[in-house]
Amino acid sequence: MTLGLGVLFGLLFVFATVVAIVTFSVREDIRSQLLDVDSHVLNLLVRNEIAQVERDANLVFEFESIGEIELWGALLETASVDGVFAVQLFDVRGELAQSSSNSLIERRVPDEVMEKVSEGQVSSEFSPEVWLSDFIEVDFVSDRLVAVSDIYLPLRSADGALPLGTARYLMDGSALAKQFVVLDERLRRQALVAIGLGGLAIFVLFWLAWKRLSEANARVLRHATRLKRANAELAMLARTSAVGSVTAHLIHGIKNPLAGLRQVVRARSSGDASLDEEEWRGASEAAERMQRMVEEVVAVLQDTSSGLRYETESGDLLEALQDRFGRRAAERSIAFSVSGPRDLAMDSSISSIVSLVASNLVKNALEATPEGGRVRVELAGDGEEASLLVSDTGPGVPPELREQLFAPVSSGKSGGAGIGLAISLQLARHIGGSLRYVDTTSEGAVFELAFSLRERSLGDEG
Repeated sequence: MTLGLGVLFGLLFVFATVVAIVTFSVREDIRSQLLDVDSHVLNLLVRNEIAQVERDANLVFEFESIGEIELWGALLETASVDGVFAVQLFDVRGELAQSSSNSLIERRVPDEVMEKVSEGQVSSEFSPEVWLSDFIEVDFVSDRLVAVSDIYLPLRSADGALPLGTARYLMDGSALAKQFVVLDERLRRQALVAIGLGGLAIFVLFWLAWKRLSEANARVLRHATRLKRANAELAMLARTSAVGSVTAHLIHGIKNPLAGLRQVVRARSSGDASLDEEEWRGASEAAERMQRMVEEVVAVLQDTSSGLRYETESGDLLEALQDRFGRRAAERSIAFSVSGPRDLAMDSSISSIVSLVASNLVKNALEATPEGGRVRVELAGDGEEASLLVSDTGPGVPPELREQLFAPVSSGKSGGAGIGLAISLQLARHIGGSLRYVDTTSEGAVFELAFSLRERSLGDEG
């Protein structure tokens, strides 16, 4: 509201300033026109008198002109105009030739006035309050403030060919001063009315505009609140989707080890003591594997639900994959290798999901690769985006299964439910990434997981 009042007062101030400037300009124009009226009338009278004197003198040649006496007589004829109280005649050099009063102070035409008069221009100046002693030699007692119009007229012959001198008229400016006062009062009232009406119009228009803007702002705030709530709900749905995907990953991962454990427990319960050391060791490894998967999934779920974020490096991910699958690959004489930059920084939530997807891809690759084969994990990235390739030398994916490879219940493995890759794809999409089968001419299968190293907000995903 404070900003709105500031803008309103600023507009009113600018409007009032513009009105004041325009009023002052109009005032000066009208004053100049009023002042020019007296000088224009005197100039016409003087030119008519000079023309009349020249006709009376019966001048024969063009170079002839009336004398100083005749010219002075013509000026005295015009001195009877109402308001004129003194007149002076100056020669062409600006020196005083005749004066209606010896007490007039001016003895020579001022230089700045002489320049205008020599160009045929009239020079007039109005002084609303000036001491009488500035024009006439008077004693201290008689001196007073008066309003005076000081007018200089260029004098020329009737045909304008010959300069005759300069005439100066001193006129009583009291009537003109009253006109100026009336003019100023009228312009002041008009300016106040214009400012009042214009200010009222500005206030009304500003109030209407402000009201509409306030209503629009309120609607925007309501929409923003709804969008914020919807964003929170979408974030909650995303977290819920992640929890569901991770949980499905856990169920998928512990299904086979749990089945093996159940067989051992069932054999033990039935009194079958023929289980050898290898079977007991397999049962123990299955239990450890389930425990490890549960711990990984619980860690991911805790990060997802708590909102805790920290930074990890790609080297931790590669080392974890090497530690987890290196020994298992060696037991089957499979060459297992991980490669890629070790210093790529990534969010912990990204790293956890990538670890789950990569683990599932590596596990599938190891299961599909025969003894003596090779499984390779290759990581690449540029600081913002990264990709992880998992390749093996197994039989590959049959062409008829590639179209539905990531659809649930479409596994190409014996006894598989086909949900592992579908869960991995869901997890990849949750972090804004993608998972695809790379169709190559080499043997085996290649899967590529592309992802961002930084977690994206819901607004960034669009």
